[in-house]
Amino acid sequence: MSQSTKLIFSWVIRILISALFLVSAYAKIYHDPSAYFSITTFEAKQLVPLGFDATFSAFLSRTLIGFEFTLGFLILLPYFLKRIVVPATIGMLAFFTVHLLIQIYLTGNQGNCGCFGALLAMTPLEAVIKNVIAMILLFLLNAFLNHDKDQFKKWSPLFISYIFITASIFIFIPIKSAEIKIGNYAIDTVEQTQMQGPDQSTSEFGVKFPYVDKGKVLLCFFAAGCDHCMSTIRSLDSLRTIYIDDFPKIEILFMEEETEKIPEFFEFAGSEYHYQILDIPTFYDVLTWERDTPGVFYIWNGNIQASYNGINDNAFNVTDLLEALDKKN
Repeated sequence: MSQSTKLIFSWVIRILISALFLVSAYAKIYHDPSAYFSITTFEAKQLVPLGFDATFSAFLSRTLIGFEFTLGFLILLPYFLKRIVVPATIGMLAFFTVHLLIQIYLTGNQGNCGCFGALLAMTPLEAVIKNVIAMILLFLLNAFLNHDKDQFKKWSPLFISYIFITASIFIFIPIKSAEIKIGNYAIDTVEQTQMQGPDQSTSEFGVKFPYVDKGKVLLCFFAAGCDHCMSTIRSLDSLRTIYIDDFPKIEILFMEEETEKIPEFFEFAGSEYHYQILDIPTFYDVLTWERDTPGVFYIWNGNIQASYNGINDNAFNVTDLLEALDKKN
């Protein structure tokens, strides 16, 4: 292959990989509905499953996204391409590929992997294929490249680019402290455990929210601006009005995103219910990373009788819930 042909192929690969990394990084802070929501969802869905706690994930997410942005820019520049930039890019793709394979093993090839956030839905397997193709292109690029020259004179563009981009992310998308807020539509949440039904137990949610283990409760995990969540609460409100015999108390945990829409949410539902607002990391910590909104859990004396989450196979089902409600124990 002639040098001119190698140069053309090299630039085609560099532009493709640059676009891939820049779009991927931007998608993780995409303002839909906010950059904080996008980056925190990335933490909950991508980093926490790897074993990192929520606090460390908040720092790691901004560091990784800054690194992703930096690689997207640096691969177009003539600084340490063969020695540092291309190998680092391959390494980052390999890191996320391993994570995606773990995700597929644990939860199957379902849902949006989050590689491109809300911009482009992609299953974990599709993302693995994308990463493998990108790594093959990068290995070809590395073979086409000449050895880096004057390597000790051009370290500064790499460090300055990374520090500036990462610092900007920390400044414009600051880390928030975890907290739980009590909603305005407060009702008495202290009830005696019912004598009927299964023996008293402690559900996975009862440690942080003991009231959900008192009697019959429908614990709902919602986002106020989520259409599917609004449809779910409307169905539950309708059931409550027609289900005469001992309908469970409805308790809602909102994620702290678009909370200004909560009055509109309840107006659409038809009734107001007791709720609490959880910051996004805490919300996903309680719901758990493999689940998604809307989440509905029918709990009786601390025993989970039925559970629903997301909009796919395990989505909320009225008929299934009614069958669970009709069971005596």
